[in-house]
Amino acid sequence: MHHKYFSFVLTLVTTNEKNYKDCIAFIKNVFKERKVSISEFKKLSNFAIDIYFSCQQVNFIFMKKKIYQLNKKADLLMQNVKYRKKHLIACDMDMTIIDLETIDLINENLLKNKLISNITRDAMKGNINFKESIIERTKLLKGINKLEIIDLIKKIKINEGVESVIKTMNSYGHHTMLISGGYDLIVKNIGKKVGFKEIKCNNLEITNNKLTGKLKNTILDKKGKLLHIKNALKMKKIEKKFTLAIGDGDNDIDMIRFCNLGIAWNAYQKVRIAADVCISFDFKSLLYFQGYSDKEII
Repeated sequence: MHHKYFSFVLTLVTTNEKNYKDCIAFIKNVFKERKVSISEFKKLSNFAIDIYFSCQQVNFIFMKKKIYQLNKKADLLMQNVKYRKKHLIACDMDMTIIDLETIDLINENLLKNKLISNITRDAMKGNINFKESIIERTKLLKGINKLEIIDLIKKIKINEGVESVIKTMNSYGHHTMLISGGYDLIVKNIGKKVGFKEIKCNNLEITNNKLTGKLKNTILDKKGKLLHIKNALKMKKIEKKFTLAIGDGDNDIDMIRFCNLGIAWNAYQKVRIAADVCISFDFKSLLYFQGYSDKEII
């Protein structure tokens, strides 16, 4: 019987030498156990490497299950070599591009309402409907001056590696999207600062510089996020197999499932299950997974 072989690459990204060496040793043992030969090692960074190999699908599935147990020590992705370079990346913002939930930032500094943080947590876990949750949370913002919210932007930290990922993707002519269920006053500012080519978010209704407690236009939920990606693919004439999405909450599940490579970043359990791969160590893993080396990264 003819057994078809496929060309694969395993990308390993760690943050220290010990984990790097431990993971390499473990991976070599798994390959040896399955009698699969490694054809090439390609160093991408000090602690990031591509391992190229060919094998049957049955061996790939077995090795993937075993090797992915290393995800407490490293970011890992095993994939077909074909189509690994992506032409579109779609990113969530809160707790993905930045290190906090912006609605909680507004609450902690301007409202101090325990109800808001509880609603946010339940919405991210998928325990309650996002659309209903953002309507309820936005009502509580009524009367706040928009300048008070804009002033909070200085407290927001962009996660390490994010700007490198977006600037590098942009430099190679790819489409970068920030798709957030957050508010325009903050999302547009962060999106422009990072350098996203396209920014989609929820728009606050403002009268005389004060929030009315309502949102303008259609509420951007998980279905909305997916719709924006599909629209971008049509506009830019990009094929689905060249797409990547990353997020952490329930609102990101549809776009993570849809894209060719769906990544959960320090995510809730439901999102981790929906994603192709879960990462938590280095945001630049998104570039290493595509085969970019430090020499090619901005």
